[in-house]
Amino acid sequence: MGQIALIKKGAVANVIVANIEDARLLTGYDDAVDVSGTEVGIGWLYDGWAFTPPPVDTTELKARHWDAIKQERDRRTQQGGYQAAGKWFHSDTFSRTQQMGLVMMGAGIPAGLQWKTMDGSFVTMTQALAGQVFAAAAASDAALFARAEQIKVAMEAGPVNFVLASQTWPAVFEG
Repeated sequence: MGQIALIKKGAVANVIVANIEDARLLTGYDDAVDVSGTEVGIGWLYDGWAFTPPPVDTTELKARHWDAIKQERDRRTQQGGYQAAGKWFHSDTFSRTQQMGLVMMGAGIPAGLQWKTMDGSFVTMTQALAGQVFAAAAASDAALFARAEQIKVAMEAGPVNFVLASQTWPAVFEG
C-alpha cells in the first residue's frame, strides 16, 4: 500500500492510497505512479519521469494585490495629510472641501483666521497659504497615484512573492 498518483493526459487526476499493481488496473487513467513520501497533488504535471507543480494562475492574486495597493493609496490620500509652509494639513474629504472653499474665498478669507494643523498647532490662514495647501494636496495626490502605479508594475512582475508592506511610499504625517 502506498500513495498512488493516477495520471491522465500528463497531469495528476487523483491521488489514492492503494497497492500500485491494483491502481494500474483502474480504467480511465494513462498511468499510476507510486508517490509515497513525495509532495504531489491533483493538477500536478507528469512528463513520464518527474512531477512539477501546476502553473500558478496569478490573475486572482494580482487582483487582490492591486486592491490592497489601491486601499493603501487611498488610506494615505485620506489620512496622510500634506505639507505646506512647514506644517501638515488634514487630507480627509471634509478638510479638502474646506480648503477648496478657502481658495475660492481668495482675498475674502477673514483676517486672522486660525487653522488647525495635524500636529494640533494653529496657523493663520491667508490667501497665499490656502493656495499652498491646495497645491500641496494636488502634488500629494499625484505622487501617491504615481507611486501606486509603480508598485503595481513591480507586483505584476512577481505577484507570488510580492509583499506590499515592503514598498515605500511618499511621506505622510507621523505624529
